[in-house]
Amino acid sequence: MKSFFRLCLAILLAGPGVQLASAQIPGGGPGMERAGTWEAYGGLRFNFGENVDFDGGSTIDTDDELAFGFGFGYNFSERLLIGGDMSFGTVDYDGTVQSADVPGLTGTISGEFDTLSISVNGTWHFMDGPLTPFVSANLGYTSVDTNIAEGPPEIGCWWDPWYGQICTTFVDTKTEDAFSYGLGVGGRWDFAPGWFARLSYEERWVDIGKASGTPSFGGLRLDIGSKF
Repeated sequence: MKSFFRLCLAILLAGPGVQLASAQIPGGGPGMERAGTWEAYGGLRFNFGENVDFDGGSTIDTDDELAFGFGFGYNFSERLLIGGDMSFGTVDYDGTVQSADVPGLTGTISGEFDTLSISVNGTWHFMDGPLTPFVSANLGYTSVDTNIAEGPPEIGCWWDPWYGQICTTFVDTKTEDAFSYGLGVGGRWDFAPGWFARLSYEERWVDIGKASGTPSFGGLRLDIGSKF
């Protein structure tokens, strides 16, 4: 958290220099205004590996992973953007599980889980020009599918109009739905009429029920979008 807020402070202090530099960067002129426009975007999320501790002494270590996201928003002014965001991905992990019956007895696990995050976002741009630093905050929910079986396999059947009756085996898996919130800091460039790019660092806290405390997950995100 200390390094995150130091980065925020550095960007704020750099604001006047960025504003001067933006005068030399293409992207100004008619059609570049943000106020009163909608925007939609898609992009990549590079999530850093984290260690998560759970009640009872079990832990997991997640790997660095690439995920995807998209969203939309409305610019109420040159500086204020409110919108919604969705991201999804698959995370590999290794872990240690602690026996509930024998103190000190542990075992190792590995696997992958799927994540889906939906949030409402607010973004504040520090300058009106085509190149500006910004800070953001989000509030929403994160769903985690552990891909761990929650019961025995079941068989489901249906009638296909061409092949007749088809039966498939499926297994219910353990899922966790959690409240989440986050902060971000980065830079935006409106590089052409109707188009923009955005690079930022984001820290997200997920209120996982059995975790010790509220684990946080950091990462970089790159978005390319269009205003209309």
